[in-house]
Amino acid sequence: MDEGGRLATPSRPVNYKPKSPPGPTGRRLRNFWQRTTNNVEFVNHLRREYGKIVSYRLPFMTCCVVFDAELIRDVLTTQQAYFRPWFPGDLTDDFKYGSIALHQGEEQRRRSELMRSAFAGDAEGAYADIVAEQATAMRGRLRSRKTVDLVEEFDRFVWDSVVEIILGRGVQIPRQLGEDTLNLAQSYLLLDFLPGARLLKSLPLPALRRGKKSRALVDDAIYGAIRRARDSGYCGRDIATKYTWASDRKDRASLLDSDEAIRDELIILLTGQIDGPTSALSFGIHYLAANTGVRTKVEQEVDAVLNGGSIDGADYGKLPYVDAVFKEVLRVDPPTAVMLPKEATEDRVLGDHLIRKGTLVHVAMKALHHQPEYWDRPSEFRPERWLDNPRPTCPANSYIPFGLGPHFCQGMDVARRIFVFGIASLAQKLRLVPRSADPPQRNDIAVGVISPWTADVHER
Repeated sequence: MDEGGRLATPSRPVNYKPKSPPGPTGRRLRNFWQRTTNNVEFVNHLRREYGKIVSYRLPFMTCCVVFDAELIRDVLTTQQAYFRPWFPGDLTDDFKYGSIALHQGEEQRRRSELMRSAFAGDAEGAYADIVAEQATAMRGRLRSRKTVDLVEEFDRFVWDSVVEIILGRGVQIPRQLGEDTLNLAQSYLLLDFLPGARLLKSLPLPALRRGKKSRALVDDAIYGAIRRARDSGYCGRDIATKYTWASDRKDRASLLDSDEAIRDELIILLTGQIDGPTSALSFGIHYLAANTGVRTKVEQEVDAVLNGGSIDGADYGKLPYVDAVFKEVLRVDPPTAVMLPKEATEDRVLGDHLIRKGTLVHVAMKALHHQPEYWDRPSEFRPERWLDNPRPTCPANSYIPFGLGPHFCQGMDVARRIFVFGIASLAQKLRLVPRSADPPQRNDIAVGVISPWTADVHER
């Protein structure tokens, strides 16, 4: 098949007619119920029953799940121009100017370059210092308590780190404001499914009122960071400042040609960068508690590197085993079992199957990370696989915790440091023992884990 995904290629006759992927027929409401109540098990069932690409229907939509690494590469890279990001509703009320997550083609490429430059260079060191300081602060909070809700504590650590990275040092926003802002956006998406969505959004419902008030306060903080960036004496290295300076440049047409456009990009970064690292940290503690040999190696490496001192931004490259734990956590339990869908913009061919225009195509990330044809002993939690020489002999696109292609996560280096510094800082002084041997409860239809998930705090 050529990169255009055409129905006829030199290796296929002109009258070649690919069939739709296999899958359960009918039962739209049953599929909806199973997907809503236990999406992971639903997706695993589809793979067991139907193979590497599966089609199923929900009320008002047709979906497809892709499990095969090469077909996933087609969706996310080779044919990505024909599979656009899909969101269940009209986002123009909240994000008039869009964001990198909503664009395709040249616009997305240019925004991606801007974001990559904002996260790169000397700024990476500044971000690492912020994360290291917040990790030390988190450990101080935990040392004063006997039992903690780890999801809540990790959520605060990640949020405080991300706020300072994006809006600047010293900026503080209560985590609840970010949570309310995200919940408001999710509520709007759900209301967009209903007739009269615009009217429903204007109703004085308590959840909507709270969300709008919180969003206004978050907006105030964002616009305050933009104004500060324009102060002649300010030399910040935060994302807001870099975006503002890029917007104010007169030598070229700016991507972010207004403060409102900068706001749209920044609020997506603020609300979308929390759940993934919180999930990784929570599962990290779970697997360290369940694998005492791994925990011992983490503690030995941390003791040797820190030598009794506080963690520093420059310590990241000195903690390869903790970084290997991070990679293995994301392999075994990635931030989401199934990626946000892509919508086919025209009839396309994946492998030998026809994907009709309008089909929502899902990438089964967790299933991909557990397939024995790609991984040696995939069910084992074994960080050493990332330190083996040579490295794992899996296809490059069979490990995609940060996505693949143009829409991969630009903040992945920050996420790595949040995990490594968070785990290392805790391991230096504490052992967190979860109250339950069960892993954290996954937010099955979104990213992240569900609070509470408690642990006892012990000094080492």
